[in-house]
This record gives sequence, structure tokens and C-alpha cells, in this order.
Amino acid sequence: MNNKLILSVLVLALTNPMLARAEDEITAAETQITEEATQPDYEARLKEKYSLTDEQIQAMKDSKISESQFAVVGALSKESGKTVDEILKMRTEDKMGWGKIAKELGLHPSTIGQAVSGMNRQDAKAHEKHESRDSKKEMREARKEERKQMRAEKKEERKQAKAQRKDKKVQ
Repeated sequence: MNNKLILSVLVLALTNPMLARAEDEITAAETQITEEATQPDYEARLKEKYSLTDEQIQAMKDSKISESQFAVVGALSKESGKTVDEILKMRTEDKMGWGKIAKELGLHPSTIGQAVSGMNRQDAKAHEKHESRDSKKEMREARKEERKQMRAEKKEERKQAKAQRKDKKVQ
């Protein structure tokens, strides 16, 4: 009986920090999405990618959806041919989820994920990531070339040592 009590206390003690950590990660992700959405060029990219007007952007702002969801509205509007106002009405007044809205418009729910990831791929961090990847690739190639050069030098040293041993035998 005592062992069960100790075990349950241990389980609670171990799982509680995990729950707190997961909650912190979710909060951090939401904050990051909101920060990315509030970047000045975010609206410009939305307008360009989904052919949105200033009035449509303002309608989305007025509708109490978060700025990180503007891309979803734009994608659903563009893919379905419905207006931004119609989609906003489905979301705010009819209280429909994004997946249900997509299905009602005859679209696959993956359209939503593609819209969000499509906007995120174009952010500054992605650009930095690609630059970092390119510089790492250059460094790997430089190290590879350096190793190749060292192997060639070592091979030449072995060749010379072999020639010296041969000369000693002849004498």
C-alpha cells in the first residue's frame, strides 16, 4: 500500500514538469506565429500571394481572428472563389472550424496547412536558415578538399620513404 502511494507521488512529480514544458512550448509557438504575422511585409506577402485588397485585409482585422490566420482565409478564398467576407462569416458568425469550412467549400483540409506553411517558408528566418545551410555546405566542401590534400601529401611522403628504404638496400 505504501509503495503504491510512493509510486503515484513519483509519477505525478515526473509528469507535472512535462506538462508545464509542453504548455510553455505551445505558448512560445503561438507567440512566434503572432510575431511573424505582425511583421510589416506579412500583409504585403498576403496581398501578393492571395490577390487580397486593403479592404479585405481590414475586414480580416476587424473580424477578431488572429493575424496568423489571415493566410488561411486568403487561401480558402482564392481556392474556392468565395469572398473573404463569406469565409469570415462562416468562421465568426457560423462558428465553423477551418477544416469544416474547407470541406464545405469543396476543398481538402490540407489547403489550410499549405497556406500557413507557405507563408512561413518565405519569412526572414527561413532565408537565414538557407544561408546558414549554404555556408555549412561550403565549410564541409572546404574540409573535404583539405582532407584530400592531406591524403595526397601523406601518399607522397610514403612514396619518398619507400624510395629511401629502397636506396638503403641498394647501398
